[in-house]
Amino acid sequence: MNASSVLWTIELKIIKTVTDAASRILKISATVFSFCAVSSAAIAGVGEGQELYNAYCQICHGALGEGQTMGKPLTDGVANRLSDQDLLTVISEGRSGTGMVAWEGSLSETEIFDIASYIRNLQGKPALNLADNDAGPSDDPRVLAGEQLFNGEASCATCHSYGDQGGSVGPSLDGLSKRLGEDALMQALLNPSATIVSGYAAKEVEQEDGTIIRGRYRNDSELAVQIQSADGRRWVTYFKERVKSVRDSDQSLMPDTYANLAAAEQQILLAFLMSL
Repeated sequence: MNASSVLWTIELKIIKTVTDAASRILKISATVFSFCAVSSAAIAGVGEGQELYNAYCQICHGALGEGQTMGKPLTDGVANRLSDQDLLTVISEGRSGTGMVAWEGSLSETEIFDIASYIRNLQGKPALNLADNDAGPSDDPRVLAGEQLFNGEASCATCHSYGDQGGSVGPSLDGLSKRLGEDALMQALLNPSATIVSGYAAKEVEQEDGTIIRGRYRNDSELAVQIQSADGRRWVTYFKERVKSVRDSDQSLMPDTYANLAAAEQQILLAFLMSL
């Protein structure tokens, strides 16, 4: 091999070494760039969630999640106890019988996730954890049977809520066992009109044809009164000049469901309620 060939071979090796090194540098740079992009997206999620929240949510729930006339607080005990998956479901699917609309279809999954992350931020909590598999209040068979009765045949969930399910005509039952002993709870179930929780009083609107409509009082003004229908599905405004009368009711909207249950059904329903 002559000197020229030797020099050419050495030059080729040098070029290959430089090319390999450059390739490795490009791969490392791409990896670093990807990591930075993911990290930036993760950090931006809460910020983007705040922008989305301010645009779509704060009008009902308040700038800091404190709640407004049209929307419940997002930083109270009930909202704080929602699992991450339940929070995402509420935002995606809304809540029947309330003003909470479903955002699925209007917002992307990423946008809904970012809003939920920002709500957790308002609650002083860490990022979402979708591994939360809390299945219910108890594994006690009586409690589970009572929960099924509550949500099913007894129709208690039409008016009352626990966790993030149920209606809003009656008080939320979260933490019920801490507020009422078993005897007091029995009294409330058997004679619901004896003590009506503040804010859940009923009003009666008598129309010109004599029809009387009862519902949970919501808002009142000089011109009109707004009540929530007994089934919780509608908020209806009645103009006072177009009805015969609007009056307070001393009777609870809660029906005599418990008193009409069989003894065994009363026991399992009571077991469920005392588990909350």
